[in-house]
Amino acid sequence: MCRRFNCCIFNHPIPIFCPQINLACQDGNQIINPILNDDFGFFNNLLGGVVTPQAIIPIGFVQGRGTGILPSTTTAGAVTLQAGTYQITYSAGATVPASGSVSIKLTLNGVDVSGSVVSGTQTAGNVITLGRTITLTAPQTSTLALVNNSAENVTFADASLFIRQI
Repeated sequence: MCRRFNCCIFNHPIPIFCPQINLACQDGNQIINPILNDDFGFFNNLLGGVVTPQAIIPIGFVQGRGTGILPSTTTAGAVTLQAGTYQITYSAGATVPASGSVSIKLTLNGVDVSGSVVSGTQTAGNVITLGRTITLTAPQTSTLALVNNSAENVTFADASLFIRQI
């Protein structure tokens, strides 16, 4: 029996105060490691092109891990997400059209994602890069798309989307 003060469980890494030794309860200090999901997907488009208003800015799969984030098999240029919570970083570089305004957004199953609209204004003909990081919860298997939210056709030089399940 341990005679030192604060010695209740033998070989325990941190002494715990215990006025009496209770040999019936020896596993009350179990540590459970969390399970971390490391699914991710990186999609981009380096070729660019003209995209009409409210149309998908096409992106292609570059690299990923896991089965929760994959290229969509039903919607060209979009991504399929399994149910879960995701951190999404997206950006697009574009030539500013005559209106002087460029805007992008995300849609989930065709519905605008709240807080995802990014807009910028510049002189027509200049190049602008827009980007944002958001957290999104998909309640079921869903289709995520990066969309031209501008009022007119925009020539995009590049676009990228990095998705990590959290």
